[in-house]
Amino acid sequence: MQGYESIIIFDPELGEDRQKEEVDKYRQLITSNGGQVVHHKVWGRRKLAYEVKKREFGVYHLMYLDHSPDALRALENQFRLDEGVLKWMSVSVEDLETEQAKFEKLINEGSISQQIGE
Repeated sequence: MQGYESIIIFDPELGEDRQKEEVDKYRQLITSNGGQVVHHKVWGRRKLAYEVKKREFGVYHLMYLDHSPDALRALENQFRLDEGVLKWMSVSVEDLETEQAKFEKLINEGSISQQIGE
């Protein structure tokens, strides 16, 4: 199934509960615009390559969305408005399940650390 991969980097000052609220808000926004979140993975707290909004760390969330351009457009507009979002990037993927499997394989191999703060 074709879709989108979206990585969101939250300000670590938000806290876990507030991040959950934001992600739930994004899920509702996606469904109200005809889309669906296929997978969601909290990647954890990571050091940024460079400072963004005077922050050295960010909390990464990875979302796979079905192919609904209206939902993606609404989601990215919301990212622009939310001050808790440091950065985001969305890309189109040919097969959501294949991309998810590749990500899980990298975690299992140890190429991507799943521990918070590394």
